[in-house]
Amino acid sequence: MLDAKDRQIIAILSKEARIPIKTLAARIELSRSATSERITKLENNGTIRGYRADIGALDHTHISAFLFIRLARTPMREILDVLAAFPEIKRASSVSGELDLIVEVVAPSMEVLNNVRDAIASTEGVSDTTTTIILRDEFHRN
Repeated sequence: MLDAKDRQIIAILSKEARIPIKTLAARIELSRSATSERITKLENNGTIRGYRADIGALDHTHISAFLFIRLARTPMREILDVLAAFPEIKRASSVSGELDLIVEVVAPSMEVLNNVRDAIASTEGVSDTTTTIILRDEFHRN
């Protein structure tokens, strides 16, 4: 169970992963050793799974989009093999509701994105495909 100090540590580290222990400890009003012990505990119990650099878009030479797919019938496991064959498809998720799948595509050009979309839309068992282009990623959490 996380207490208020643990939640403070998580909030600060999620924004400033490289903050020195001394600075973090001062902000949450604990000793360095107590802060360090709490961080170790949070790492060991899986609450903190890692530290990473969050790099902004450096390469504007790709198009990202979500494909919203309706299937003629479910389950239709064969579609997953079709999707997995495209290296441009980064993630495919089964969802509840009117849609069946949401697929994340990252393509080097609009032409490649259209080719991927057309191939999926023409796959037997796919009844409808809607494409939404991602204009800008506002933030991303893992």
